[in-house]
Amino acid sequence: MIYYRVALQTGQSQTGQTPTWKWRSSVLTSLDALFGLLRIYYAVPKDQILVFLSSSAEGMEEMLARQNDGLLSSSLSADQVLKGCRLSPLEVTRLELELRADGDHDTPYQFTPPTPGKQALAWAKLLAKVQSGELEP
Repeated sequence: MIYYRVALQTGQSQTGQTPTWKWRSSVLTSLDALFGLLRIYYAVPKDQILVFLSSSAEGMEEMLARQNDGLLSSSLSADQVLKGCRLSPLEVTRLELELRADGDHDTPYQFTPPTPGKQALAWAKLLAKVQSGELEP
């Protein structure tokens, strides 16, 4: 399930470079409710309305804080939503996992060869199968 929440731009942040966003809705659980709410704000410029998406109601606060800090968040402009841009629950969850602070996804992976013995032999056999085309990496 995807949860939605609407925020409006309220001004500039203290640094003056990124806009500040504040909640203007509770957590919504359906697109019908979201579209109904967006109709209420028809007079507000669409670039001043953001729709936040999350796989949990609790994750909304973190996304708003990220947006207000000028970081990437799981939000779409009202214009994008009204023009049919949609994210699947899988895409929303993947984005949230990538944005989590406790992961190591920004650290490059470094391969360490195995210690000699059975592991080295197993790796050599796998490498030979990949090079011969029996396996695809």
